[in-house]
Amino acid sequence: MCIIIAKKKDNRLPSKEELIYSFSHNPDGAGFMYTDNNKVIIDKGYMNFDSFYKRFEFLCKKYNNFANKSLVIHCRIGTAGTNSAKNTHPYPLTNNIREMHKLHTTANVGVAHNGIIKDYNPTDEDGDVNDTQNFIKTYLWYLKSFDKSFYKREHHQDNISYITNSKFAILDSNDNLYLIGQYVNEQGLSFSNGNYKAHTYTYKSYSQYNDYNGWWEQNRAWSKYYDDEI
Repeated sequence: MCIIIAKKKDNRLPSKEELIYSFSHNPDGAGFMYTDNNKVIIDKGYMNFDSFYKRFEFLCKKYNNFANKSLVIHCRIGTAGTNSAKNTHPYPLTNNIREMHKLHTTANVGVAHNGIIKDYNPTDEDGDVNDTQNFIKTYLWYLKSFDKSFYKREHHQDNISYITNSKFAILDSNDNLYLIGQYVNEQGLSFSNGNYKAHTYTYKSYSQYNDYNGWWEQNRAWSKYYDDEI
């Protein structure tokens, strides 16, 4: 599933509780995306909540709580590719997978994704990549080759949403933040789904999984962070 937390300039930051729930529901690594010196900064690979939150606090202190900046946070639950630091989001908009795997890099445009793009699932020949990386490498890079500002165009945004049935956050070096897909607005802050809140599990929600093991794999870290951190 994953979750994107998108803060546009002048809007509030997520609370620690919202970050705890976001990470615990999506515990396979997290990352940040923001601008500095006319570049998009991608800073990712935080594989546990403590390192993730420590970095969040450091960045908030450095950038005055992002009062005049946008900030994108992504928490991943792996669906393709290994659950490793290099496969966490966000990614630079490039056709170079090695560049996407870097934990600290800069770009003109950065991308975070929430969803599963089945038509771009990797094959054995692709190596350790995921569907998002394949989609960026092929489809988004192809669009960029014709129109460097494609992500600003409403018809391109609509097409991306339609063919992927996914959510995206795209940030450029001028601190313009574009959200694709339906987001939840919570007091000015945008979430790509409801995983920033506690889940109440019922028989109906449990039954969507094939068995208990599948359910627990999806939610294995929730109780730990709820008990330890809140």
